[in-house]
Amino acid sequence: MNAIYTVLREGSIGAEVTKLQEGLKKLNFYSGSIDGIFGAKTKLAVINFQSTQRLVTDGIVGEKTWSKLNAALQENSPRLNFQVINVKEFIATNRIKATNPKAVAAQLFGSLEEDGRSYEDISITYVRGETAVIVQTLVGLADDSLAGIRYRIELKLNQNRWEIVWVGQQYKCQPGRGNQDWSDVICS
Repeated sequence: MNAIYTVLREGSIGAEVTKLQEGLKKLNFYSGSIDGIFGAKTKLAVINFQSTQRLVTDGIVGEKTWSKLNAALQENSPRLNFQVINVKEFIATNRIKATNPKAVAAQLFGSLEEDGRSYEDISITYVRGETAVIVQTLVGLADDSLAGIRYRIELKLNQNRWEIVWVGQQYKCQPGRGNQDWSDVICS
């Protein structure tokens, strides 16, 4: 490989760290400030990204991590405009016990207690056989500011076992309360 990669780790500073933070933020792994300082938040974001890419989860950005990050950024990332949700909290809140995408989707369908809901949809897409994406959409919520909410749940097949590796949510606001299109910005 002809590309030269700067190895970054906790304690690194500079323009390459800024580039890393910007990339991780675009992919919704990093929510901290873009300051060019590789601290604990950046390291956690790197570890979470590495986990979804089946890389060694050491928090060190070397050739393989840079390569996967650049590839993910070149794709039109479906994670853009989603607010990241902690996976463990999502599993606990929704009492997910299922171990495959269809069972997780079945468990999620109708699981949110929202009066006045006018529409609910859930879909599963399989990407490259070892990745599944569940999208759950709820519209017509009985809320003064929130008209709809959409969840994106990504699962990876790891040693014949499905694991939820990433969860995000989007909002659609009531008229005059924020975005009318799906966005990661919470309605006012």
